[in-house]
Amino acid sequence: MRAEKEFLVNEVGTYLDASSYALLVEYTRLTVAEVADLRKRLKPLGAQFHVVKGAILAKAGEKRSLPSFKDLLVGQIAVITGGDDVASIVKATEGYFKEKEKGAMKGALLSGAVIPPERMAELRTLPTMAEARAKLLALLNTPATTLVRLIGTPSQQLVNVLDAFVKKGEGTAA
Repeated sequence: MRAEKEFLVNEVGTYLDASSYALLVEYTRLTVAEVADLRKRLKPLGAQFHVVKGAILAKAGEKRSLPSFKDLLVGQIAVITGGDDVASIVKATEGYFKEKEKGAMKGALLSGAVIPPERMAELRTLPTMAEARAKLLALLNTPATTLVRLIGTPSQQLVNVLDAFVKKGEGTAA
């Protein structure tokens, strides 16, 4: 392989190594300004948008022993990597493509598995990291609330009995 190609394969490989996922998108008809705008929207999520040649991306995947995804590399391909919240990144990217009526999700590499376009809906339905944390906290909080209520109930009942006893004693003393 020529030195230039080897450099590009290694460069794309660093994108794949730095992330547990890679979203493959077709950016056909997006202008340079629109790509810059998409990059700006992805940056707060920690994601990066890289235009790559399909053959280079396939070679980088082979070098990392990833399953073959060559059938997803049709058209003008870009790869989105980075960030921890893949659901938010998928939603932001698809929202942008829908808004501009250009571009498409081609598939993804997620933890070493190839996700074809027809299964991308599963990534769309994943809760965002913030939603998942909120649900987890609610699940963890519910047993604690119940436990506190159960611990407090007998002592409250004892106070009620003593209060009734005191009131009964005051009523008989008079």
